[in-house]
Amino acid sequence: MDRMPVALTGQPLPLPLIEGLAPDNGTLRAADTLAREGRARASGCLPAGDDARLLWAAFPEGRRPDALAAVLLPYLHVSCTCGGARFPCRHVLALLLINPADATAGAPPWATARLEAARRATRPSAAPPDSDARIATAATGLGELARWLGDQLDHGLAALPAAGPRPWHAAADRLADAYAPAAARELRQLAALPGNGADWPERLLPRLGRLALLADAFGRRDALPPAERADVLAAAGLPPRPGDDRVVDTWLALGRRQIVDGGQRRVHTWLRGLASGRWALLEAYQPLKRLDGLCLPTGGRLRGELAFAPGAWPLVAQPVDGLRLEPDAPQDGPSGGHDHLGHDIAAAIADYAAARAANPWLRLGPMLLRDVFVEPAPSGWRLRDRGGRLLPLPPRYGHGWALLALAGDHPLTLCGEWDGTTLTPLSVYHNGWRDLSAWKALP
Repeated sequence: MDRMPVALTGQPLPLPLIEGLAPDNGTLRAADTLAREGRARASGCLPAGDDARLLWAAFPEGRRPDALAAVLLPYLHVSCTCGGARFPCRHVLALLLINPADATAGAPPWATARLEAARRATRPSAAPPDSDARIATAATGLGELARWLGDQLDHGLAALPAAGPRPWHAAADRLADAYAPAAARELRQLAALPGNGADWPERLLPRLGRLALLADAFGRRDALPPAERADVLAAAGLPPRPGDDRVVDTWLALGRRQIVDGGQRRVHTWLRGLASGRWALLEAYQPLKRLDGLCLPTGGRLRGELAFAPGAWPLVAQPVDGLRLEPDAPQDGPSGGHDHLGHDIAAAIADYAAARAANPWLRLGPMLLRDVFVEPAPSGWRLRDRGGRLLPLPPRYGHGWALLALAGDHPLTLCGEWDGTTLTPLSVYHNGWRDLSAWKALP
């Protein structure tokens, strides 16, 4: 771990939470430079009532228009006009480091407009359910997918590497046109597997089987129980709107992950209820050049109500009336004083297996692991618990040496995403939760 930014004067958030917002180490460094060198052309603070306020700043961008950054506290809706590829961008992080405190009446019109837009965004209205026409179009597309998958198997797996990824991408494009974007995304990911490694058939077949099962289940969706029907729609890319499953709790943000897919950015934020013990996944989809949305810091405690989408294993949720950050809340250990929130590897795998049994299309599951050791392995890095059970980390994992240096010969508590094969650590507990994205990766 290299040097982290030093706190300036009176940040609205503790420095670890600002670091917990950083999408990567480079963005955090650039924000630190902007803040230290005082590059903001103008900045200020707008009271928003009910102890909320909007921080705003304009940063010069050479010959381009100024980058206009804003953060609504304590709801943490952030936005910037710079059009950068990272979310949040360096201007938003620099704004939090600067923490302009002037609540002047001379705020520019764009800041006032940004305040109103952020207020509306923190109280999202429920999306209307997908129309019957869209569902029927998706059913047609998935029926075509089933026939295409059958053709590939008829020709044999051995022929797939020679054909290349083009047929997969063409089939995925047809699925996207048929309003089944999640199934299309899975097909594009599978395009890279044929011929990639000696065990590629073993990695490909289970995922092809799940796609075939999805196509078959979608055709019989009206005969399924409501929870399973909701899972089928969500697996295709038509998630139902949240229902009556609502939970008020203090939520601990345990990790964020950004995935770029074509011209879109998907942001996953994992929350764990301190009282309820429930996991919640907040999903956001943004165009790559749009830097506007909810951004929750790893390690932050957030108070509010979440509404869960229906399903056999409810996981995806959205805030009902905004989540309020509690920046000064104490952290009594990794689980905020709630020791039941951590598991060893065996218990975590059992939880994931139960979730997959209920929802076979669940790709990623959260894991909060206690008392695990990080160690080098012949193929990279892995975790080991006190019982000797092992979990592999992704190939070419970039934070293994940093975790090993942090732990020494002591066990760690960490949170990550498990895909059934490897665990991708997102955060680690060390005098508070630390987002690994802000660390400099090493080969």
